[in-house]
Parts: sequence; C-alpha cells; structure tokens
Amino acid sequence: MSGRADQWIRWTTTACVGLLALIAGIVSYLHMHMLVALHGQPGWVAVLTPLSVDGMIVAASTTLLSDSRSGSRGGVLPWALLVVGSVASLAANVAVAEPTVTGRVIAAWPSFALIAAYELLMRQVRHGAARGCGLHERTTSTAIAQA
Repeated sequence: MSGRADQWIRWTTTACVGLLALIAGIVSYLHMHMLVALHGQPGWVAVLTPLSVDGMIVAASTTLLSDSRSGSRGGVLPWALLVVGSVASLAANVAVAEPTVTGRVIAAWPSFALIAAYELLMRQVRHGAARGCGLHERTTSTAIAQA
C-alpha cells in the first residue's frame, strides 16, 4: 500500500477514534458520575471517580502499546488494569441504564464502541511501528552490505 493511502487510513481512524472518545467520554462520565453520586459519595468524589477509571484505561493501553513497540507482549499488570477499567466503565454505564435489555445495550454502546475503535487504532500504530522497524533493518543491512 502506498504511503499516502496509509496516511489517509491512519488519519481517518484517528479522527473516528477521537470523535468516539468525545461521545463515549461524555456519556460514560455522566453515567459514572450519576452512579457514584447515587451511592452517597461527596460531589468531588463523583467528579473525580470517572476520570480515574478512564485514566487507568488510557494508562494501561499506552503501556501495552509501548511494550508492543519495543517487542514485548506486556505484563500481567497492564492487561489486568485494562480489563478491570474497561469492565468498570461498561458496568457503570449499564448500572444506571433503564432496566431493560434495550436500555442496557444503549447505555453500554458508547463505552464498547470506544474500546473497540481504540484497539483498532492501536493495531495500526503497532503495525506501523513493525513496518518502520523492518524498513530500518533492511536499510541498515543494505548499507552494511554495500560498505
């Protein structure tokens, strides 16, 4: 695939993930805030708790991405934090939903869509890094062979 096509694909995926992050962030934040407040926590706790959940997901994801780019599969801790954060986010969204299957699916959808789209973006970044490493290795070995 051409560099221009790769660039367009990455830009489009990034823009979609950004839009989904905005939508899911707002919806998920409101759901988690409501859940924490309904369970008697002070206002400032209700304000900060959703940020701690989403922050843990982002930190775990970027750690796994960094590990992947350096050739590692990542440890148990970042994977566990990613799973726990994702489950907590989905559970909070579902917990405040209308108690019907449709209501729960609608409430869970933005969080699920963000998690899935973010993973698609991370796959592109990992593949881009792998291609870049392969290109660098070929260029280096060609230069060495010509010397």
